[in-house]
Amino acid sequence: MAELRKILRYPCVLLLGILLIAITIADILKPDTKMSELENRVLKQAPAFNLSTLSSNRWTREYDEYTREQFVMRDDWMLLHSFLEQSLQKVELGGVWLAKDGFLMAKTSVSGTSEQRVLKTNTQAVCSLAERYPGRVHVMIVPSASNIMADYLPADPPRLDENAALDAAFTQFRKAGINVIDLRDEFSRHFDSGEQLYYRTDHHWTTDSGAFLAYKLYCRAVGREAVDPPEKIKVSVNGFLGTNYAKALNVGVKADQLIYYDFPNPITIEKREPDGSTVIQSATLMAYDKLETYDKYSAFLHGINGYSHIDGDGYGSVVIIKDSYGNSFVPFLIQNYKDIEVIDLRDRRDIDDLVDIDSDILVLYSFSIFTQDVNLTWLSYNSS
Repeated sequence: MAELRKILRYPCVLLLGILLIAITIADILKPDTKMSELENRVLKQAPAFNLSTLSSNRWTREYDEYTREQFVMRDDWMLLHSFLEQSLQKVELGGVWLAKDGFLMAKTSVSGTSEQRVLKTNTQAVCSLAERYPGRVHVMIVPSASNIMADYLPADPPRLDENAALDAAFTQFRKAGINVIDLRDEFSRHFDSGEQLYYRTDHHWTTDSGAFLAYKLYCRAVGREAVDPPEKIKVSVNGFLGTNYAKALNVGVKADQLIYYDFPNPITIEKREPDGSTVIQSATLMAYDKLETYDKYSAFLHGINGYSHIDGDGYGSVVIIKDSYGNSFVPFLIQNYKDIEVIDLRDRRDIDDLVDIDSDILVLYSFSIFTQDVNLTWLSYNSS
């Protein structure tokens, strides 16, 4: 009884001990979570134990990573941490700048040494593609939101000189006979007039403003007429919190409205399985089930696919080599081309077998990915 009275003298210590025991028990009983909807990524799973990985310290390291990602109420603790960080008036969270009007912008490199090296290599790769198809290659490098919306950045943070890098790459492209579609002036003009070209919480451009404006500029560059999609097929989806939100977890940020145009045209997707086999799937243009998930943007063209073919309503053919920015851009081309071949080099290495004698070729990448994705080097190789 005396011992109990001693413990009761320190109720905070007692409550802390009870809390720690409760959390430990809950953590043991909690089933592992495979996917973090909040961060939109796969979480670490329990590593397989064996003496080899234990002796090399690999198992210990992987188990430590596993426990950090599987603790109880993980999302709630992360949101609390983000709230406390914001209360300290920080201008950057999780590699994301907290810009004006609730915009979240991906932080860019300061030195850019790695980015400059990859940019040079990728520029040369696209020039090699143009050598194989002279006069037919068009390039569209989408400027970052932090470039077009620089005035929204907090306290002008140090960052890579994106405009200088783009100018140098575009000069080299033009020398190689590539048609450069420089979006910067038109994007700046439309942004100044009040258009929202980029999502507030995501790194992609908006469909009805950013992607559609790029589509019109592309049509102008290739001599085709841009067509406004029918208003009756325009669909709005509320509650979109994108990749920048997943990194910053900015409490209280306003969610975006994701727009898509519900074209009835089918898409044929070629997927390569881990065993090397190929699966061909015919589907609707949009993956409607993805619109009910956290990662709503992956509904466009069903996310990352090495190769997809879309039957369009126009004439001729186009081969599009793109990153995820192209996913919301490509559907507009249905109104202009008969055959639309879509390539993502992250999951396919050859393109030459898809290029017809009169195909237009568009290389469409965001500046960020064009300076990071080493897969573009495959454009240097002739696979035919």
